[in-house]
Amino acid sequence: MIKLVYDAGNSSAVWSIGQSAFCKVKLCEAGIKPEAATLAFVHAQRPDFETPTVLLEREHNNRSYLFLSRVQGRTLGDAWPTLDEKWRHHYMKTIVDVCKFLEKWKSDIPCGVHGNNALEPLLIKYCAEEDYSPGNLQRGCESMGMDCSKFVFYHADLGPGNIIVENIPKTGSVGIIDWELAGYFPKGWIRTKFRISRGLNLPDTATDNPTEWRAGVQELLGEHGFEHYTSQWVSWWG
Repeated sequence: MIKLVYDAGNSSAVWSIGQSAFCKVKLCEAGIKPEAATLAFVHAQRPDFETPTVLLEREHNNRSYLFLSRVQGRTLGDAWPTLDEKWRHHYMKTIVDVCKFLEKWKSDIPCGVHGNNALEPLLIKYCAEEDYSPGNLQRGCESMGMDCSKFVFYHADLGPGNIIVENIPKTGSVGIIDWELAGYFPKGWIRTKFRISRGLNLPDTATDNPTEWRAGVQELLGEHGFEHYTSQWVSWWG
């Protein structure tokens, strides 16, 4: 059975195909590499978390069509109401470990995996031109006082909907999906993103405290030496 599970109008949509695959369709953007390239790069690093496998990738009429395997389990957002404090803290710590694993990969510029533009809307000033070029992103980060001597790899969208956990927690393993925003950013952006982005909130249906997830992760990141630039970002973004 094919079912529409996400619809962003003319820009992108996602269909589930049975219980084993997804099809993601989106408009191609100049300077942005497709998600398939990022997934291939991540797979090559042999992470200890699961990621989708690219089954097929095509472009037609300025749209990309990406068929991916389904990471089995359920989203952390769906699982959250059923988890006790032990498992909630476990998944927070696991995502901090994922961030520490990814940050080992470095670049001299803020960019995607192959030096292309990195699609991070929160590093574009409010109402400014959508310029995701490395030079523009670096100027913004430098104006916030972030260390831009090196840039580290970051998923950049680690909300509860993009983290797959076991239906019934046993091993505590996770899968990470939706790598469209991933790229190289200042290390200071990792914790900052968790502090400022409502897109990383838990769904309202899962809790009466939707910021609990990202608040917990950012606190643990701080314990592991990750700085944040929250007030600087607020002043800069406008």
